[in-house]
Amino acid sequence: MSIAFLAKIGLIMTGVIVMVLTFLLHSAKKLTVNLAVAWEAIGIGLILVGTVPFFSSWCYLLARGTMIAMFLVGGLTIWGGFELSILISSLAMKNQELAMQVSLLNQENERILEELCKLTGKSRREL
Repeated sequence: MSIAFLAKIGLIMTGVIVMVLTFLLHSAKKLTVNLAVAWEAIGIGLILVGTVPFFSSWCYLLARGTMIAMFLVGGLTIWGGFELSILISSLAMKNQELAMQVSLLNQENERILEELCKLTGKSRREL
């Protein structure tokens, strides 16, 4: 097998792994929709680079060591990107939950002020 063929198979497999992992993380509510769509697009891009000859003509210029280094660095980069995406998604979900809690507290505050106005007979400006 040639190095170019192995590189193409590696790119296709990486794209499939990225897409499956993205789907699993999104279904487990660890990844937001926007980031999941971006990662799916990256997976599709990797698959296209591996399958379309126009995009993968550079694979014939790779040496064995270069290919190994490319996949190691690429794998670490993708893993770091996933970790960063999960952290961003977690913060976004926590921020949304905090906004809902603040909204509920504001509603409860309004209700308490209305009760206080009824009990004391004063308007809100007087309190």
